Amino acid sequence: MKLQHIAAALALIATGAANAAVQSGTNGDGSLFLIAFDNQNGTTTSGFFDLGYTLNSFASAAGTGSSATLGDLAAPNTTVVWNFLNNTVSLNGGQVSSLGTNDWSASFTKLLANVDAAELQWVVGANDTTGFGSGRRSLISGSVDASAADLLAQNTANNTNLGQITTSNSIFTPLAGKGTIDSADNGAFTFTAADGDASTKADGYVMAGNGFGNNWRNANKIGGTKYATEENGLWLVDGGTAGAEQLLGRLIFNTANGTLTYTNVTPAVPEPSTYAMALLGMGVVGLMARRRRAA
Repeated sequence: MKLQHIAAALALIATGAANAAVQSGTNGDGSLFLIAFDNQNGTTTSGFFDLGYTLNSFASAAGTGSSATLGDLAAPNTTVVWNFLNNTVSLNGGQVSSLGTNDWSASFTKLLANVDAAELQWVVGANDTTGFGSGRRSLISGSVDASAADLLAQNTANNTNLGQITTSNSIFTPLAGKGTIDSADNGAFTFTAADGDASTKADGYVMAGNGFGNNWRNANKIGGTKYATEENGLWLVDGGTAGAEQLLGRLIFNTANGTLTYTNVTPAVPEPSTYAMALLGMGVVGLMARRRRAA
């Protein structure tokens, strides 16, 4: 393996040091989260999963949309798999230990036991709530084939509203002390009606009508809420530059095997030596063709 490949692999393994607690983004680097929920036909169930990585793992510095400096997990041909049943994360096929302890399995099992699988919806996101406008970053899930009009609609006002789910309408507030959110580096909590809370707004933090419903679902103009059988995209958006969003990768949430998979969409750029070999090969083919014609 070449030295540059070794260095890149070591950088990826080190990405995303363990977090002591889930981060809303008020530190400028919010936790990457998965929210899965069913609020249809009388069902009231939602699960929140802290995925261990943060926004800086994908976008390491401020910048406007497509000009932002990208992080290690936005590197070409990167694949991350979260397994909620065995509490593991793998990066490019190798298990990641630098994220600390993962404890999702009980909440994931509870989620599946209390939803209609055909009605389960999900989103992935991370916020930076230190400011709004140019340089303000967010990760949001959305359609991989969002139209130019959709991207333009993802304007400053809507991006600001996305951030409100972690500030004035915080989805993180009801998580304190629930499930394994506080006991694990990367924990989870699933709320069901059987938990006995009087108001879904208090603890059912992804139900329509609360901060998540009004801010995330209405302000995401690129179709971020998908059913479990549908593919999602992971987008980097900027609060000050409508239309400059950047698609970082594809997301698949497979409830049957308990995994969420992220795959970067950018192919690796061949090294100069690769181009040289290709040109040499074409030269040889051309020479052989000329010899055949001469014969």
